[in-house]
Amino acid sequence: MSSRKNKTVPMGFSLRLSIIYTIALCISLTALFAVTYQLVRLVVQNRDHEVIGAQTAQFKSLFERGGVQAIATYFSQQITASPEQAFVRIIDDNKQVRFITVSHQLWNLLDKKTGGRPPSDQARWDELIREEAGGSWIIGTTPLATGLYLQVGRNNTESLLVLANFRKTALHIFLPAVIFSLLVGWLTTRSALAPLHALIDTVRHILETGDLQRRVPVRARRGELDALTTMFNRMLDQNEKLIQNSKETLDNVAHDLRTPMTHLRNSAERALQLSEPDLSAIQNALADCVEESEQILRMLNVLMDLAEANTGSMRLDREELSLRELSDEVIELYSLHAEERGITIQNEVPSGCAATADRLRLRQCLANLVDNALKYSPDGSIVTLSGAAENNAVSLSVQDHGAGIAKEDQPRIWERLYRAEQSRSTPGLGLGLSLVRAIIEAHGGTAEVQSEPGHGATFTLRLPKN
Repeated sequence: MSSRKNKTVPMGFSLRLSIIYTIALCISLTALFAVTYQLVRLVVQNRDHEVIGAQTAQFKSLFERGGVQAIATYFSQQITASPEQAFVRIIDDNKQVRFITVSHQLWNLLDKKTGGRPPSDQARWDELIREEAGGSWIIGTTPLATGLYLQVGRNNTESLLVLANFRKTALHIFLPAVIFSLLVGWLTTRSALAPLHALIDTVRHILETGDLQRRVPVRARRGELDALTTMFNRMLDQNEKLIQNSKETLDNVAHDLRTPMTHLRNSAERALQLSEPDLSAIQNALADCVEESEQILRMLNVLMDLAEANTGSMRLDREELSLRELSDEVIELYSLHAEERGITIQNEVPSGCAATADRLRLRQCLANLVDNALKYSPDGSIVTLSGAAENNAVSLSVQDHGAGIAKEDQPRIWERLYRAEQSRSTPGLGLGLSLVRAIIEAHGGTAEVQSEPGHGATFTLRLPKN
């Protein structure tokens, strides 16, 4: 036997939205028709009550002038009176008829409804809707005198027909409106959610094929979902760029690690191949291993710092700090190396220049810039640290008088492991400027460079005032 599983097809989001819209419309239309119908019914009912009330007032006036006989005389003189439109009856407390315009089954139906109870001293309205009554009737009972009651009946079939036509018309409007709203709601939501469907298709294609170059089609109209589409495409561009950069970084790291790892292995092998123990040779081999290990660890630590900064997970212990004092610390750190080469490091940062930042991270950035300035400056030159308080930011600059940076290389010096042609002969990992920019951007600031080949370079860090 083969078993067949029932698969439930999920209802589309567009259809669900259109159904919700239609239900809301149905509730609104129902409430609107109900309120309107009640208003129309009250208007029609009040009109019938007013007509009967006017007739009752007229008959009361006749009764006051001549009693029951005056009312009887009035009806005997009404040649054009239609007995099908109005009936009048006068009864007493014992339900005895004192006057009646015509014997009609209406009165029998009324007596059955009231159960033979005598009328009260207050006005009362009764409505009779029976096939045998010849349609619908409304009867008003009013005290006429002590022990006498005036009952006036009026055919209100036309009023009920008006209400019936209103209900019929409302039904004819309601059903097409529901169908139309369902269709329009489905088409509208389908059109509005088209960017979402395109986004889903793009994500599905990327997950199934791994094609990171696929993008969501952007429509000419601009709405919330179209803005989402644009931002999603930008996110895909960033992801593709990050993945490409990661691949390039891994390739570069693998290439750069190969040299120190090879040196480390060669040093260890030379020490192991010694035929006789040579303490000096072993110490040199171990020193080489330590040096290469430190270079590897330094590269890995910088890469981890870059990863933390780029992902936004770098912890920053912000504090109010003086940029003048921070510059003095960095100058003191590199003073011996600068003296050896006859380079003067000048601190021109104003004493009142302050910023809110992580002291260790900002010192790391400034130290990298000073280290680069010393590395690429000629002997006997000057390296200048300066700062300024701008409108909404604080700037800190490092200027050297070295070889400078070519225009085509300036945008790329911030990339990981990128080294310009003139700097390849200088020791370094090619990660310092990448780390500087990452840390400054983690603070919400920017890192810039201005340089002319042969005239040195000026690196500027800008931090927001906060």
